[in-house]
Amino acid sequence: MDFTVDFSEKDNYYLIKVEGEIDAYHSATFKQKTKEKLVELSFSKYVIDMSLVSYIDSAGLGAIVSLLKESRNLKKELILVGLQPQVRKIFEMTKLDKIVKIVDTLEEIK
Repeated sequence: MDFTVDFSEKDNYYLIKVEGEIDAYHSATFKQKTKEKLVELSFSKYVIDMSLVSYIDSAGLGAIVSLLKESRNLKKELILVGLQPQVRKIFEMTKLDKIVKIVDTLEEIK
């Protein structure tokens, strides 16, 4: 399956749209590209649209946790949006849904 990460600026946040699987093969690329944007840009909110992510493994979860730490160090907010049921379940099982903000739609982001 193809894996893509697209970046775009919105009015009040920076959008990171991920498509494919965030797994051991792709998590390092995802983390590196996203971290560069976190450090380089001055947005206060970074939104990761995961509506087209069909699978995430422990390496992918590790990448998300690493990005969450980095964003907090930089005093920026990281928000996940549009998790598919099987992906959301993994966040709930690992209790990561308690530490990272997760919303259902982009419209919920203020």
